[in-house]
Amino acid sequence: MKKKVLIILGRYLPGYKDGGPVRSIINLVDSFHVQFDFHILTKDRDQGDTDPYSHILYNEWNTVGNAKVYYAQNEKITKDLIVHLSKPMDVIYVCGVFNDYVFYTLILKMQGRIQQKVVVAPMGSFSTGAFQIKSTKKKLYISMFRMLGLFKNVEWSLTSEMEVRELHQIIKNPKNVVIAEDLPRMYVLNLNELIKEVNSLNVVFISRVSVKKNLTYAIDILSKVKGNVKLSIYGNIEDSTYWNTCLEKLALLPNHISWEYLGEAPSENILSTFSKYHAFLFPTLSENYGHVIYEALASGCIPVISNQTPWQDFDAFQCGYVIKLENLNQFVYTMQTLIDMNQIDFDSYRNRALQYAVNKYHSALQNSGYLEIFETR
Repeated sequence: MKKKVLIILGRYLPGYKDGGPVRSIINLVDSFHVQFDFHILTKDRDQGDTDPYSHILYNEWNTVGNAKVYYAQNEKITKDLIVHLSKPMDVIYVCGVFNDYVFYTLILKMQGRIQQKVVVAPMGSFSTGAFQIKSTKKKLYISMFRMLGLFKNVEWSLTSEMEVRELHQIIKNPKNVVIAEDLPRMYVLNLNELIKEVNSLNVVFISRVSVKKNLTYAIDILSKVKGNVKLSIYGNIEDSTYWNTCLEKLALLPNHISWEYLGEAPSENILSTFSKYHAFLFPTLSENYGHVIYEALASGCIPVISNQTPWQDFDAFQCGYVIKLENLNQFVYTMQTLIDMNQIDFDSYRNRALQYAVNKYHSALQNSGYLEIFETR
């Protein structure tokens, strides 16, 4: 009989505005639904929405893809609901740290009202870039967790050695740590033809519009290059004040740099969207995994990213560029290199990017730590 896993997170399908965390769980479910019976407890509406999803059933399980999903009415994931849904489960897998449902789950575990194994997946909550946002509040939160002893009887699901180091900086001597790398979505087998002219570049930015994703820095980079560049921006405007700052910078771009905002990129079309562009400029402040980076690679869109992600080996495979955030000139030089690149060199880069994505996909499935996490002892 398959082990039953209850995953608790703030948003799930049909929601998409939370970005990476939702994609991580979708890919997890799709990859291992044959081995495990996945049930998901989540809120009944997407991030920032006042209305619930349409066509969902309350007080029962909904079949969504390869999982059963229970939508908490009015966004209320209560302690009683967690206890009720946990009873037939073998493993409770809770996503995030600074969420009320995480606190409830750990309290219930400490009180003995949840007997099953509880696994916490921080999903980048302890990364330097993420933790600095509202850091005072988060430090108080962690202090309260320590004081109550809530971390004593849990296991940790981390995606990389980098995340392990970040966890140790915040949670002293954490126990029961397992590395389970985020799983990518299926790759594209064939690349579409994409014309690349010298002195021209189509650049895309796909992510939530927020301080963490660092769109303003991407604009600063492009303001210093020469050649005909078109920047296409996709993403939910999570922070309107930050977006206004972006608009001010976009208005100052020189005439040879054009730009457009195209709204939110539907997740189901993300690979075909990336395949239309030469380069993905993403100087993010922090990524726990960065699904959009993998999706760019799988679409033959050359990623130019910051060094604040687990993706660190692009130079060795010549499939992209990883640059320190403090080195603006290196970002500018790299983008200029891509602008000046000819069709033959560009096609070689695209093919290497796709092959890298193919290898990453198969490696992630074969060596996944999730098999250890979900097998109860």
